[in-house]
Order: sequence, then structure tokens, then C-alpha cells
Amino acid sequence: MIGNADARVVAVLVLERTKDGNLRVIDLAVQLCNKSFHPCDSSYEVAMANRLVDERRRFIKPMRLDDGDVMLPDFRLTDTSPETAIEVYGMESNDAYRIRKAQKQALYAEHKLPCVEWIPPAPISTVALPAAT
Repeated sequence: MIGNADARVVAVLVLERTKDGNLRVIDLAVQLCNKSFHPCDSSYEVAMANRLVDERRRFIKPMRLDDGDVMLPDFRLTDTSPETAIEVYGMESNDAYRIRKAQKQALYAEHKLPCVEWIPPAPISTVALPAAT
């Protein structure tokens, strides 16, 4: 997504100085982000994060499970009560992914956790977000 105005790619470089005084990259990491630098894992997540920013929603991108969490959603709306998970399911052609998706859906239902799902290539405009509280 480098060059896409709706996305950013952040790079962290580890440099060393050579004996001649030049800089050499010895390691690097990159992170895909939306246009507001929220971390994303796919182009579909970039689209969702941009929509949330455009609609001025309060949200986070969980990076790890916190105490009491049963699921690590793609995003979590923090302006709803209770908070609402957002899942962006973008790999429908992958059997293992579809199995994990079904497991996640079962966990959300079992724990009665609010969750909004987007299954591309359906247009993102078809996703109904809950009202902020």
C-alpha cells in the first residue's frame, strides 16, 4: 500500500555506522497503518480504520489480550457501552481462516459480546456501526 493516500507504511530502521562513516541498515520493521497512523494488518483494516476516523469514532486497535479478554478483535469501539468489537474478515478463500472465523463468532455469541463484522468484498458502507453512547 506504499503510495496509497489512504494508508501509511511506517518503517523503523536499525542503523550502524561503517568504518568509512557511512550508515548501513542492519535491521528493519514495517507496520501498515491507516491515514491517521492507526496500526492495521490488511488493506481492509485500513479501510475500516479510515472509516472510523472519518466518522469521528473513538476506537483502539488491540495489540494483545488484556485481563478478561476472550478475543482479540481487529478494532474495539470505545464509545459504546459496552465496548463493541469490530472484526474484518478478509480471507474467505482460506479454509483455516474460515474455521478460526467460526470459532471467533462462537466465542462472541457464547460470551454475549457485541461484535460488528465486515466480510469483504462487500462494500464497507453496508456495515452498520452502533451509535456512540
